[in-house]
Amino acid sequence: MESHEIEHFIHSPGVSPRVAVGAPQDRLRDVLIRFEVLRDEPDGLYVFVGECAEALDEADEVEDGADAQEPVDIDLTLAVLEVHRHRHVHAHRCRHAAVDVNFGGKSKRHRFSPNTTVGIATDWARHKFYLDPALAGEYVFQLCGSSVQPRSDEHLGDLVQGDTCSLCFDLVKELTPKG
Repeated sequence: MESHEIEHFIHSPGVSPRVAVGAPQDRLRDVLIRFEVLRDEPDGLYVFVGECAEALDEADEVEDGADAQEPVDIDLTLAVLEVHRHRHVHAHRCRHAAVDVNFGGKSKRHRFSPNTTVGIATDWARHKFYLDPALAGEYVFQLCGSSVQPRSDEHLGDLVQGDTCSLCFDLVKELTPKG
């Protein structure tokens, strides 16, 4: 059986996501060391594979919920971890990114895995604030105190600054250019 290299993205603190390659039989630990994300031991980093969408299944009555996704065992191979299917590996200092969302004078909070996309978190907020599904798509996240509206495919862990492990967003109507 021929082994093909697996191309994937590595997300790590303070560095833009970058393309990595590894053979299916490579241990994730070895790939992270090769790409200088790890030295030898995880050193307080949590490693997740893929993207997390758990929050979308959270019951309406849950306040201040948290994703239960566990970090992966980095001694497993890329094949076993199905990196070829998931395509993203996240090494982060934060076990969760605590996200506060403001809308209509109210706030909602959830502790997301750092490998959750802004799009998933936005969908969670639209649901938690009971936005009409016909209009919900018009609302996006904007970083509190700024005019920055992160793309829906950005990961929360990539937006966290330093060791804060938290983010604040306002849910706002997206401005669309007229023309």
